[in-house]
Amino acid sequence: MAEMDLVAEFPQPPGAARWAEVMARFAAGLGAQGRRVVLVTSGGTKVPLEARPVRFLDNFSSGRRGATSAEAFLAAGYGVLFLYRARSAFPYAHRFPPQTWLSALRPSGPAHKGLLSLEAEENALPGFATALRSYQEAAAAGTFLAVEFTTLADYLHLLQAAAQALNPLGPSAMFYLAAAVSDFYVPVSEMPEHKIQSSGGPLQGKVQLKDVFYHLH
Repeated sequence: MAEMDLVAEFPQPPGAARWAEVMARFAAGLGAQGRRVVLVTSGGTKVPLEARPVRFLDNFSSGRRGATSAEAFLAAGYGVLFLYRARSAFPYAHRFPPQTWLSALRPSGPAHKGLLSLEAEENALPGFATALRSYQEAAAAGTFLAVEFTTLADYLHLLQAAAQALNPLGPSAMFYLAAAVSDFYVPVSEMPEHKIQSSGGPLQGKVQLKDVFYHLH
């Protein structure tokens, strides 16, 4: 199977170059500390079927495995570069969906100088304080960086940038690829401009789906 030309098949998404710089600084900083760093990918990818997309191929993944694995790596002393699908499970927060906060949290008094004080019964959000401290400690120490993707193009470009950022760390870097990546995509050259009509036969007759096979340099 021929190797995919990433740039030819997937034009670079907006913001990818900026995130490449952020990831490079993150990896270099932790490498200078002698810390091991792991890239954790998490969640599914979306593949547009049209140039002005109305319909997509999507593969569902909650991202829970990636999120809990990121927590375990942080607890073990790793730096974690977390590449995750937008709105999928996030480390520490995934155990406490917003609807649980609405019933458990309440203002403890009027806001003062722009600060809002909240309180909750401990048994209403079990483990919340511990999770919050763990996340804030990792954020303060600079050992956790979250980078969001949505489409397959986002994922592949960011994955390549992450690999390049981690490459100088050699054996101190590790890849833990838990994302559910699409098996297929629509080449840019064969992508319809506007919405594909539902009449006129199966999808294969309207767009050419290709296997994803890409090697990171």
